[in-house]
Amino acid sequence: MDGPIGAHCSLSSCNINDFLPIKCKCDHLFCKDHIFPDAHSCPVASAGPSETNTPAEKLQRCAVDGCRKPSLEAFVSTSTRADSEGRSAALCSGCNKAFCAEHREPKFHSCVPLKAENGAEDASKNAKARALLNKHFPSSQPSSSSLSEPKTSSDKVVNPKKLAQIKQVQLMKMRHKAKPADPRDKPTSVSLEQRLYVQVSTETDTTPVPYWFRKTTVAGKAIDLLANHFKMSSSTAPLYLLNATEDGSTLLNNSTPLPDQLDDGSSVVLSRHKPPE
Repeated sequence: MDGPIGAHCSLSSCNINDFLPIKCKCDHLFCKDHIFPDAHSCPVASAGPSETNTPAEKLQRCAVDGCRKPSLEAFVSTSTRADSEGRSAALCSGCNKAFCAEHREPKFHSCVPLKAENGAEDASKNAKARALLNKHFPSSQPSSSSLSEPKTSSDKVVNPKKLAQIKQVQLMKMRHKAKPADPRDKPTSVSLEQRLYVQVSTETDTTPVPYWFRKTTVAGKAIDLLANHFKMSSSTAPLYLLNATEDGSTLLNNSTPLPDQLDDGSSVVLSRHKPPE
């Protein structure tokens, strides 16, 4: 992981370092929020259709019902048209459908895998794919084998540079999945420097969900916004926001802005119980 990861969005007002940038027909790279021609004032789109364009070049839409975004396969196929032989299609390996960057992961499009004709061959391919992903993108979640064996100091990443790189990759992946906690905030109206990204879980749903807040948001306001997302009411019992770390959980002060209490990429828990003092 010595080289740069991803690429910066070509829109000057965004400039986010995107983990999976998409190339537009104007030959510039953009993040998933600004890839659409009207989002970056695409000169190719504004110039009108060229003589070489045909109806067959219309971008394929994401397979998720109601999503109007172009699929990743649409961009890959148009950008590599001259050298399409031997190209791997940008399709879901489970259902073999094309999705946009936001819905590309199976859990975000309710993936129903096709029945494999050769189970052993598919299992081998999946194992190789997982090994490749684990090699380049180590997960912060413990594997089943790591749970069964006690960790020693030698198992931990002790190189500060490598640890910082791993955290940076994890934060970039979180930014791709995160949604605004406040539905009134739009990705195009709040710059990256004004956002704080966190992983949110509850006592009953421990699967973390990534959200971002304006850095001016206090913890009390964050509780109200998250309670709406997780369908939790504070009318019967108060809700608390806890900073979850390896050393335990600490209660956030409701009147203090989130950045004064949390780092970018922190994990928090929306709870009905205060941590022991």
